[in-house]
Amino acid sequence: MKETADPNSSGQGGRLNRILKNPRVLGGVFLQAIYYVLLLSLIQKAPVSLVVPMTGFGYVLTAFLARIFLAEPVSPGRWAGIFLITVGVIFISRAGQ
Repeated sequence: MKETADPNSSGQGGRLNRILKNPRVLGGVFLQAIYYVLLLSLIQKAPVSLVVPMTGFGYVLTAFLARIFLAEPVSPGRWAGIFLITVGVIFISRAGQ
């Protein structure tokens, strides 16, 4: 989104146009659509109470990718939260067994 900002532009219509034409934004929308299609197909095959909590792994993946590709700092508190999410997903996935 930072790429779409133009300090010389005063109107929002120009920025909206740049956002809608940005290949990274379009790629993100495409990947989000794939995510929802896969989520719906998983929900058809497995209980919602199992599938939806497993989407919490997205937080783990996001933190790792942000750290690796964007060199964003991830505080120890956030790593602790990510660890708790992971433990929670493991507990939920094994609760039905």
